[in-house]
Amino acid sequence: MIYCGTWGVTYENQCALRGTSVDLKCKYGYTLGNLITWVGWFKAQQVSNKLTQVPLSQLPSPPNHFKYIGDYRGNCNLRINNVQPLDQGAYYFNFAATLGSWTSDTYAFLSVRVVEPSVAREGDAVRLTCKSGCPETRKINWFKDGRLVQRSQFQASREDAGSYFCAIQGEETVRSASVALSVHYQPMNVSVSVSPEHIVEGSGVNLTCISDANPAADNYTWYKRTEPTGSHSLVHVGSGQVLSLPSMEASHNGLYVCYVRNNLGEGNSTEVVLAMAAGQHGLWHSSLTAEKQRLFLWFVHQTHLVSRLHGGTSNPEEPTETVYSNIHVPPSSPPPVFDPYSSPASRGKNVNMFA
Repeated sequence: MIYCGTWGVTYENQCALRGTSVDLKCKYGYTLGNLITWVGWFKAQQVSNKLTQVPLSQLPSPPNHFKYIGDYRGNCNLRINNVQPLDQGAYYFNFAATLGSWTSDTYAFLSVRVVEPSVAREGDAVRLTCKSGCPETRKINWFKDGRLVQRSQFQASREDAGSYFCAIQGEETVRSASVALSVHYQPMNVSVSVSPEHIVEGSGVNLTCISDANPAADNYTWYKRTEPTGSHSLVHVGSGQVLSLPSMEASHNGLYVCYVRNNLGEGNSTEVVLAMAAGQHGLWHSSLTAEKQRLFLWFVHQTHLVSRLHGGTSNPEEPTETVYSNIHVPPSSPPPVFDPYSSPASRGKNVNMFA
């Protein structure tokens, strides 16, 4: 209490994170013989191109956003709940007593900090740092999606993505604003699905490339293998997330693989086999392991040879042109040109997250 001195108000400037609560520290004084009859907080606002003190009760805000937690004996603290960027600015405290009144020309300034989401690549070193704005010797706890985090430093993995906040141990109800961590990684778990499941000669077939990536994959390239091994045996047959074969025929027999890329790197599926036995109208497909590729391609070659020896309809001198159709999923930016056998250089960085 400073009621036994001269008239006046003293403040402390404050800084707060968006979404937290903050107390503007304030004390006021007046001469002996006075009783306080009225107190009020104001905020500086532009009114008709002039800076004016506007009562907090006249500002558009939710109920209990501003709460006077002072008294009528010298404490004039103001609490602001769920602080938002619009709350930043200068605040004035005025009061009246039985023998006079006081209108402040000094103020407490509130700065509001907006915490932006943090982004890390998988494998980056991440350090969580909690700042309270004043010297703090008590233990700080971190929480991810509401659950206690055991370590404040770790190597980022996709499982670490989520919403983090910090709090003083034992006072978890007083917490910081949340900080979002997004973990980016190159395409993983690439697979190919074939539709429809049961296919007959002449029917349409769609091969769809599926992957797990963050950010989402924006480039898909399809290859067909013509020889058991070697990069030169891969023939580019299309692009886009879906490769469409409008009319299934024997020339479509082969091994298909999908390469998928985002801005962090690329991945590829296992090779999927589409094969139609000679003289039959049924089609089968499956993922093919590397050790079985040579045997399969020998089988495809032999079935073509048998078909021709037994009077197949295709003219050996006039090979049938294979028709492919692509269904594109437009990327957000022009897809980069890349070598399907190149591997992205490994990169890493340190990511600091503050709350």
